[in-house]
Amino acid sequence: MTGAVGFAVLLVTALALEAAARRGAGPATVREAVGAAMRTTPGRVAVLLAWVWLGVHFLAR
Repeated sequence: MTGAVGFAVLLVTALALEAAARRGAGPATVREAVGAAMRTTPGRVAVLLAWVWLGVHFLAR
């Protein structure tokens, strides 16, 4: 139960940051951040590892 609450808090925080970024009052949007990361090799590796982590933990059940 505690893990689910933690994930819910992270999701709400991410959505709030994205909404603030789209209004121009916050940091970069997810699209801008991933686009910046994909410009470098270490960034591409980080994006790949993030996708692998998501796949292993949420999709491979």
